[in-house]
Amino acid sequence: MKWIREYFVKNALEKPKKKKAQKSIFLHIENIKTIGLLANNKEEIEKLTEVIHDHLNKDIKVVGNYYDEKSEDEQAFSYKDFTLFGKPGEKLNQLLSLKPDLIIFTSEKLNYFTLYLLQLQSASYSMGFFSDELKPYLDLMLNKEEKDIQSGTALLIKYLKQIN
Repeated sequence: MKWIREYFVKNALEKPKKKKAQKSIFLHIENIKTIGLLANNKEEIEKLTEVIHDHLNKDIKVVGNYYDEKSEDEQAFSYKDFTLFGKPGEKLNQLLSLKPDLIIFTSEKLNYFTLYLLQLQSASYSMGFFSDELKPYLDLMLNKEEKDIQSGTALLIKYLKQIN
């Protein structure tokens, strides 16, 4: 059944967004209360949460998720969390209802489901590492020059602070 869900999610990604979210070019650091992470795995979420708290503010709520079809972890999601027609299920609707101020996308596992989740959170300011596939979804992109994800994310935060 994965291919049916993937078909509908892929079609939803190809359709132009009906309502373009109005967002400021600048995201003021002091206004950030919640950050959403789309990462590769649970360990990466924990490391990036530490980086965020070190470089921004310890009071910021960080909600991390990652795509994994086999994991039963609460932070993991997969195609099974979408309905047969590609709509987010209950678990993903709870995540989408949080509406983070900033989304940091570090996942290297690009798939239609992760991109669709990123598209559904289009009202939030989003940043990540450069990729042609991610151009329509991210507001701030940086070439991945760093070897580890923590220092790369620290650079993303540094540049975000500089444009404020």
